Amino acid sequence: MALTPEQIAAEINDIGKDLPLSLAVAIQAAADIAIEVIKGRMNFVQNTPIVGVRDSIQAMMDESTMTLGISMPAHGYFQNFGVTGKERNGTGLDSATAAAFGVAEGYTFQFGSENNHPGLFPKEFLDLDNFLDQVTIYVNENLEL
Repeated sequence: MALTPEQIAAEINDIGKDLPLSLAVAIQAAADIAIEVIKGRMNFVQNTPIVGVRDSIQAMMDESTMTLGISMPAHGYFQNFGVTGKERNGTGLDSATAAAFGVAEGYTFQFGSENNHPGLFPKEFLDLDNFLDQVTIYVNENLEL
């Protein structure tokens, strides 16, 4: 038995209902998932400044430029990469973070020479290369038709 045009329309009415509205929406959704994975790795002692950082990390998608970014307070980057002081050394910034801070890749945050702070060990919870890889995987998994 052949279907009428109305029956065909009723059958395909829901096709595409679960597809993302745009690539930007798909990327934002994937980035949000990747951010939750990052937050899951941040299992630090409660009631410390890093807990506030964990709660504030967000992925942001600018549809006009198709640019994906991460929003986090500056002290979150200090926690992630560490800060060189009298006793402890931070790690160098990756290229994306260095560009955001307007410094060269490999730059390390440092306390001033007049400051006797021992420094901060890097927590290394945010790896931008891994973050972008995860976003790509999530987008590809969810855009397969």
